[in-house]
Amino acid sequence: MSLASAAAAGPPVGMPVRLSSNESPYGPSSAAVAAATAAVTDAHRYPDDQSTTLRAALAEREGRAFDEVAVGNGSAALLMDLVAHVCADGGTVAAFDHAFVVYRLAARNARAAYLEVATGGPARGDRDGYARDVDALLDAVTDDTRLVCIDNPGNPTGAHLTGDELRRLATGLPDEVVLLVDEAYHDFAAGQRGYATVAELDLDHPTVVVTRTFSKAHALAGLRVGWLTGPAALVAEVDARRPRFNVTAPAQAAAVASLSDREHLTATVDGTVAGRRRLAAGLRAMGTACTEGLGNFVTVELRAPAEPIVDTYATYGIGVRPLAPYGMPEQLRVTVGRPDEVDAFLAASQTVLAAGSGRG
Repeated sequence: MSLASAAAAGPPVGMPVRLSSNESPYGPSSAAVAAATAAVTDAHRYPDDQSTTLRAALAEREGRAFDEVAVGNGSAALLMDLVAHVCADGGTVAAFDHAFVVYRLAARNARAAYLEVATGGPARGDRDGYARDVDALLDAVTDDTRLVCIDNPGNPTGAHLTGDELRRLATGLPDEVVLLVDEAYHDFAAGQRGYATVAELDLDHPTVVVTRTFSKAHALAGLRVGWLTGPAALVAEVDARRPRFNVTAPAQAAAVASLSDREHLTATVDGTVAGRRRLAAGLRAMGTACTEGLGNFVTVELRAPAEPIVDTYATYGIGVRPLAPYGMPEQLRVTVGRPDEVDAFLAASQTVLAAGSGRG
């Protein structure tokens, strides 16, 4: 698997239909835009280094103490700092195959070993692929394991553990192993297929950490705000690793305002889930297998090298994401766009996928 960061991030330039980066097509809350704009008038001042107002709002929302919440420059930065702390003396990070690439990058930067546990096969027919086996993951844990990372739902596969499976994992892990549950896409998964967040479960494990982000359902990807919750002592250690003033004042203000705009969040999630279902149904109607999953994207099986097909979509002005950095050279990840963008993708796919052998 490639670790080149440039191959794993960033939208293609100049694509009118941008379905490559799991961004929200509905944009941020108008309240968030107003709050960020107002904060720019004080751009000559450093932001609150402790993100006090935002952390307090998150603590109240999550039912946690203030010192059980850390805020960072996106959840990826918090993940990097968490792995660096937990693996400061080496050890192994374990995750499922095709998990979020930042876990691998963070392990490499921390000079920790990285262990991938195999997942089920790709989608076939109308069935999602990449099923995850909790028992296989538990069997892979050794005395050297320091951290288990679960992206739930996963990116780029959309696969998830149910609440019962997550509870079984937590119960089976040794107490000294930290369990990280990355819930970046939880808003799009709520109430579906047995999914449950950590906050909804009574997990029997002493060190469970959750990361979330404002980049997806809250549509603040360009402002880079994420948060982490967990035991206060561990949260303090992670927070101590970040650069000072790492979350800008406009980002903090926008995030606080976005938390209060439940109407916009609900509309974004409802529109995205409906689009995801329509996108998956449209592909399957063409005979193209895909995993709908529980994120804001669909994982498409091409049965042919992805790069030429990505280039062909680009001739239609449509940007999609190849997945070679995840060890998936014959798959695409397609973000759910607005209804007209889903229409454009499906219309182009009638030609693109037929020419590229993306059927079956």
